[in-house]
Amino acid sequence: MTKKIAILTQPLHVNFGGTLQAFALQKTLISMGYEVETLNYQWKKISDLKKLLSVLKHKILSNRQVYPFFEKELEVLKSEHIRFIDSNINYSPILYSIEEIKKYFNSKDFDAVIVGSDQVWRVAYSPRIESFFLDFLSDKKGIKKIAYSASFGIDEWQFDTEKTLEIKSLLYQFNAVSVRESSAVSLCQQYLNIKVKHTLDPTLLLEAREYLKLLNSQQIDSKNIGKIFVYILDRNESKKKIIKSISKKLGKETFYNQPGKTVKEGFFIKDLDLYIYPPIENWIKSFTEADFIVTDSFHGTVFSIIFNKPFISIVNKERGASRFESLLKQLGLMNRMVNVSSEISDDLIHDKIDYELVNKKLIDLKRKSINFLKEALV
Repeated sequence: MTKKIAILTQPLHVNFGGTLQAFALQKTLISMGYEVETLNYQWKKISDLKKLLSVLKHKILSNRQVYPFFEKELEVLKSEHIRFIDSNINYSPILYSIEEIKKYFNSKDFDAVIVGSDQVWRVAYSPRIESFFLDFLSDKKGIKKIAYSASFGIDEWQFDTEKTLEIKSLLYQFNAVSVRESSAVSLCQQYLNIKVKHTLDPTLLLEAREYLKLLNSQQIDSKNIGKIFVYILDRNESKKKIIKSISKKLGKETFYNQPGKTVKEGFFIKDLDLYIYPPIENWIKSFTEADFIVTDSFHGTVFSIIFNKPFISIVNKERGASRFESLLKQLGLMNRMVNVSSEISDDLIHDKIDYELVNKKLIDLKRKSINFLKEALV
């Protein structure tokens, strides 16, 4: 019987959705009676000196000025998210390398390790992609290896022939594999000759009330009640037009819950407060208060659905459109996904989402996802 589980997900930092999916998977497994620990696997730190040298190199070679955040600055702008992680996620010590992960596993008696969720199988987002296929456990026969709602992030194959063969060999050692997108099911079948299950993002395994419990310390009254919550990861003129169009059609003001600035304009910051990421609790609270949500974020879309809010999802191709399509198609909500402002009609904005039907579909999908975890961990 599996008792002690390690979770390997992407490094947690200032990503609202990334942190909450880690929180949700851990909480789900704990509610099932397991002892769970999330591995604090991080990118290797770059010293402030190396960052300065990199700035000079860019200036000399391309005449570009890119100002990095220094370590003390990062500590401040990440402070609220680190507080949430420390308070709500059972986390291992920081592990920077494959050697440190191996050593940590040797010192622990894990019965199983779960890779997921989020874009753990996307090369550009993961510190060392082989780690997320558990190559460091190749000689460990007694540990169950499971992938839960793992995501490639994109619907195009990103590995060359050699790496594909390596990944295929590693995945054959897994006891169970599920992925988050329907496109990933096809990719695994086509390139790895592996049949996998299609399961929900971990955040959808919890009821809305579990997230509301995190808001106990928050004020009930807010000036944002009834407004449009805008959560945009990659701002541009096209998205501004969409937001403006929706605001005008609904006759409602917009509000945000993101740093005022995310890009440094010089070596030293005069007002660091503008760069601090707001508390995760405030982000959740924004969904509860809003009358409407506009987002280009997958987890922004997910939490709109969790809190049964009317929403518009703007396709974010750079970060992976397949994530949106897969979930919205399952729930019969594809009409909520738009590309340009011309797709924003009065009918779409005022069309009421049948959340009674959506929630019924979610109950069934959640049951299948939980059953996958139960069967994989037996």
